[in-house]
Amino acid sequence: MPPKPVGQPVWRRSRGRANCEYSGGDRLTTLGARSRRTSGRLDAGAPLRICVCTSYAAHREPRAPRHAAALSSLGRCQIHFVDAAPRGTSRVAVAALDNIPRLEWTTLGVPHRSDGLWAVAANRLAGRVARVTYALVGVPCNAALNSGIPRMGGVLKNSPADIYFAHNIDTLLPAWHAARRHGAQLLFDSMEYHADMGSGQNPVERRLIDEIQRKCLPDCLLITASSPEVAESLERDYGLDGVLPLYNVPSRVDDLQPKQPGFNLYWRNSVVNVGERGLSDVLAAMPHLPEDIHLHLQGGLPADGGRQLRQDIERLGLSPRVTFHPPYRPELAVWEASPFQVGLCLERPTCRNHDLTVSNKMFDYHMAGLAVVSSDLPGLRRVITRSGGGVCFRAGDVHDLRLVLLELYNNPQQLREHAAKARSFAQSEANLERVMSDLTSGLLQRLEARHPELMRRLSA
Repeated sequence: MPPKPVGQPVWRRSRGRANCEYSGGDRLTTLGARSRRTSGRLDAGAPLRICVCTSYAAHREPRAPRHAAALSSLGRCQIHFVDAAPRGTSRVAVAALDNIPRLEWTTLGVPHRSDGLWAVAANRLAGRVARVTYALVGVPCNAALNSGIPRMGGVLKNSPADIYFAHNIDTLLPAWHAARRHGAQLLFDSMEYHADMGSGQNPVERRLIDEIQRKCLPDCLLITASSPEVAESLERDYGLDGVLPLYNVPSRVDDLQPKQPGFNLYWRNSVVNVGERGLSDVLAAMPHLPEDIHLHLQGGLPADGGRQLRQDIERLGLSPRVTFHPPYRPELAVWEASPFQVGLCLERPTCRNHDLTVSNKMFDYHMAGLAVVSSDLPGLRRVITRSGGGVCFRAGDVHDLRLVLLELYNNPQQLREHAAKARSFAQSEANLERVMSDLTSGLLQRLEARHPELMRRLSA
């Protein structure tokens, strides 16, 4: 059976600020963009205070809540979790945070249409002004990256901590300033290769991100990355060492759905549309594959409700063979993938980020016991080579993709062997329990070597 949801949120509006009373387990914590907290430097005898921050809502952030939960297990410590969400939206309960015994959770309200068009327009204008100012003057500021969370810097500076753990490039500079102010240690998680994210990133943003990383990364006690390739690139590009790769993997899952009969392909994304994630490649290959091969698509629909995509599918004569599934809850990702035979990772080589990173769907497919068909980009290829759980094709090559899928279709034994190896790899190695152990041991080693006073606080 799929996991059950935890804790239910109740949102209220107060003086234009979004707040939440979140009930999880036996705790009830009142949260908001401001939280009552002590001021000044922390008492040397107090529990270690760790501030984990992200520019996304917690339930949309695959790494920060898991890292917060892992760090809470280190010993005598308190976690302050800071995220951001559109004002007035309901906070979604996150199991990883619900299990933290001493948690303070602050959500920053991001300007939203519900605040009125003037608020959204003012926010966008502030971002444009910040980017123009940076282009002219060259002084990096966080509003130039994400004007939707202008108060992140103030919240972090007013929240004394011993360790700040920044997630996403939007939080790195504010966390760096807060760590300097409070004499704290800085950690950073690089889920992407932020300095080259593709066509959606303009040259000013690339230059700004590069400058922020050159300024902040050398001061980090620990940097984690979403793949060995991202870790190696950060070390080479910014003169670092010891960047710790931590894949985006799920927890071990024992209960899976039975397989649907036939040969079913499965592709998922946060938004189901053609683009850099390769959906158009498999759609182009489908008319040249046996008609009993079906394609399942899962995720949110684009702004037009998927009208253009459905028209394209109909024009290709694929409507009876393509099924749309509604968006999945992140904690159910493995369960949702498990009925199918082949998981598709079709990223195109459009930027360094695609070359270096590995989508979490790769590991969800492995845990769900799917054979994986993947682009042969460096980060993806390393996983397939290590696991034996699938086959690679030349990225962006529709003909080669068709041949790979046809080979699996015609060889059921090979398909079963890849699926079994994928599942075995996930259960033994590519799982959250194993990866979070790597995180905690990596941090403890650095604390013991460089900051024994913090280690004593943990074990007091």
